[in-house]
Amino acid sequence: MTINHFIKRKIRNHIILPIVIIGVIAGIIMTLLGIRAMFFQLDLQLSKSVREWNDLALHVGNFLNVLSQDKSLFEDKKNLENILKIFYENYKNMIEHVYFSVPEKNLVFIPEAKIPENLLPKDRPWFKKSLEKKDFFQVSPPYIDAVTGEIVLTISKYVEMRNGYGVLGVDINPNYIVTHILDRNVILIDQDNTVIYSNNKKIIGRKLKIDHDKKYRIYNFDVLLFQKALGDIYIVVYENYVIRLLPNFLITITIVLGILVLGHLTDNNVEEELNSNIRVPIENIIDETKRYLTNQEFDGSKINTEIEEIDVLVNEIADMISIIEANFQELKATNEELEEAYKEIEKYSGELETTYELFIEKMATIVEGFDEDTGNHIKRVQVLSKFLAEKMKLPDNLVKKIYLYSALHDIGKIKVPPEILRKPSSLSNEEWKIMKKHTIWGAEILDGDERLEIAKRIALYHHEKFNGKGYPYGLKGDQIPIEAQIVNIVDVYDALRSKRPYKKPFTHKKALEIMLNGDGRTSPDEFNPKILEIFKTYEAEIENIWENLSN
Repeated sequence: MTINHFIKRKIRNHIILPIVIIGVIAGIIMTLLGIRAMFFQLDLQLSKSVREWNDLALHVGNFLNVLSQDKSLFEDKKNLENILKIFYENYKNMIEHVYFSVPEKNLVFIPEAKIPENLLPKDRPWFKKSLEKKDFFQVSPPYIDAVTGEIVLTISKYVEMRNGYGVLGVDINPNYIVTHILDRNVILIDQDNTVIYSNNKKIIGRKLKIDHDKKYRIYNFDVLLFQKALGDIYIVVYENYVIRLLPNFLITITIVLGILVLGHLTDNNVEEELNSNIRVPIENIIDETKRYLTNQEFDGSKINTEIEEIDVLVNEIADMISIIEANFQELKATNEELEEAYKEIEKYSGELETTYELFIEKMATIVEGFDEDTGNHIKRVQVLSKFLAEKMKLPDNLVKKIYLYSALHDIGKIKVPPEILRKPSSLSNEEWKIMKKHTIWGAEILDGDERLEIAKRIALYHHEKFNGKGYPYGLKGDQIPIEAQIVNIVDVYDALRSKRPYKKPFTHKKALEIMLNGDGRTSPDEFNPKILEIFKTYEAEIENIWENLSN
């Protein structure tokens, strides 16, 4: 990653990106505040409309309540008519008609209107409604007025007379409801959620999906708030929330776009400054350094920058090159001396390694002499162990040590009494316990030198079995060092192939069959399955190696 990209990425990650996130969060907050303000405004508007309707209904209803208390008034038709005319004149912008009716006819009707003769008051909704609760005024359900043909709400009051009963009624002027109580986004609905009054005549008669038990609902793209008013009617205020919140969205988008544009301009300015004062000078430093490595020349005057630290770096590099030149000459002279010394050491080292290997070989020969005649047993163990280690792709250094030190796997037998070591018949339990100690004795003989650590592990563990039934410790699986596992399988194979005082030699085929299938004494689970598989795969080569080393 270049310095330009690194710094620009940091600017984006630590400045521009947080600002964009803040802008988005601010937009979300503004939107939430807009939603809250919208609900607050709608709630105020709804409360205002409900209050105005209730005030109108109470004003008219209280007038009817008071008037209905004077029973004598309804015996004097002329006096009642004058009172109702005065009331109508005072409130004619709010009311359509005011009247007093008995079940069979209208006694007073102001202003006068032609009413069908077959239209009896007792059949009208306002008359029936007043009978439900006689001691208080009632607001009728909406109905179609027989005179105007419009939907009307009537406030009525039952009146007890000396010779019967009647009903006082006031029809509320629909135009007054629409113009003074309802705003452009306020409508009036009945209990069945049918729109009765609205400034938008297209929706009158439409049925809304409203649950009266809730305060509001979302309907298409509108938020609807509603509240019950006097007379079992509901006033609804609505607002298109998409249009209402659009300014908030636009402000948020504008802020984020502004930040992105500002970030782009900042990127360009930063890139120009980085190019002229950091990237180009550093590239010149790199070029001059490469030129020095090629031609041993470094020209710091070509590097121009306003960054003080880069100037200091150039001067330090120039000083360092001067020191390197001086030290190089000293190192060159010292190197020539070291080369001469190395050649001398290499000469003696080769001789020492040859002597060391020869010593190991002689020790193995001595060990072999303590045991019965096995016909070049140690050499076969060495070569076959090396062969398996190579097929397992072990490191070259480990393969070499396995070859060298596998010769010492039975070195501990020099401490086993000869009468036990060369006994022609089977060993007793006590004798077998002594014989098994040759692994521990071998480890003790080889202990104390790091160079003999592999030899020590081979001597100590080469009789351990993969199934945990070996000795001296009964180790299992990969607890046994790999070099000891290799020597173990080779030692078993060679023992099966070799003549012993107590057994005849087996053929290669028979020995392999015993190792792969078992014979009661030897079992295939004694060996690492991977090594056994390699042994099986390369059994022909193993047979050839064994035969060549046995002649």
